[in-house]
Amino acid sequence: MTQEFDPKTSYLSVKAHEKMIAYVGFGTRFGADHQSKEGVIKISSFHRPYGGGYITLTFIVDTQNNKKLKAHLKRLFDDLDEDSLRPYLGKNMEKTVRVSLDSLEEIPEWYIEEFSVHFRKIDEREDVLIDEKLIPALKSCLSFSFDPVEWWPADKPIDVLKEASKMKQISLKKFFQKWFKTD
Repeated sequence: MTQEFDPKTSYLSVKAHEKMIAYVGFGTRFGADHQSKEGVIKISSFHRPYGGGYITLTFIVDTQNNKKLKAHLKRLFDDLDEDSLRPYLGKNMEKTVRVSLDSLEEIPEWYIEEFSVHFRKIDEREDVLIDEKLIPALKSCLSFSFDPVEWWPADKPIDVLKEASKMKQISLKKFFQKWFKTD
């Protein structure tokens, strides 16, 4: 007997085992009055034994169910692809994979877009690849402004997640800042 494939369950299983390495706040302007809206990008990575791998960027924006903001973000991400990134990332970039989480389940208050960039080779210095190539490419392609990248300390205990998840009524950016607190 074959088991029915559930893409949502499969996707959530993959997300639960991602290696989160950093996060970065970003801002975008939209509408006739150029309203500013902030979001957060969760950055994770996967290394293949041959030296290649990919960086997964999960863009998260609290839209407060603003349909115009969601449409603005969708238009921006519709234009983000291999062709737009190649001038910045060069021949080391193999391909990109985009997953809109709205396609798995509609989330009215949030816009969540996942974008993975596959590389032929991921150097030991992921920070250089992200800070000096990937973020500037996104800044140019999406017209976003970016905060400095906050890196996940290698020795950070997982118990911090439990503490951070108990916080109520806090912005997503503050949640990540609390989560990454190093002292």
